[in-house]
Amino acid sequence: MTVLRTIEELESELDELAERYPDVVGVIDALLDELAADDDLLDVLFSEVPKWHYLFKPPFEIKRFEACWQSGRSVYILKPYDEDGHLIDFRLFLGHDIRTDECFVLTVQHRSTCYDTTTPAYRNLCVRYDQLDIPAVRRNS
Repeated sequence: MTVLRTIEELESELDELAERYPDVVGVIDALLDELAADDDLLDVLFSEVPKWHYLFKPPFEIKRFEACWQSGRSVYILKPYDEDGHLIDFRLFLGHDIRTDECFVLTVQHRSTCYDTTTPAYRNLCVRYDQLDIPAVRRNS
């Protein structure tokens, strides 16, 4: 059974984000709470991606972060929608450890820069992933 875990750095990011975007953090918190409580969904969350869970409350999309996969890291991007059905401006990045069947929520980043692999935020994402000692994945997985 897959377990959803957050890391301390993510919690700090959410606290900072809540000061400027309380509604966004409300959506993120609700999504993480609902995902953590849904064992059935967590068990199949990483199979057959990308996919859109439009019936889940709140709805979301999930896909691989290909830049990380190419470097051997099993990182996924979670794209939450608000209660009106609009994508929020922030993305969550998840690391999946298939050895322990744990899913770690590593960071939250604004969509305008979150895919840029030249930023300090991308390097921080990789460092957080590596510190968890998640085993490498094959590049063509």
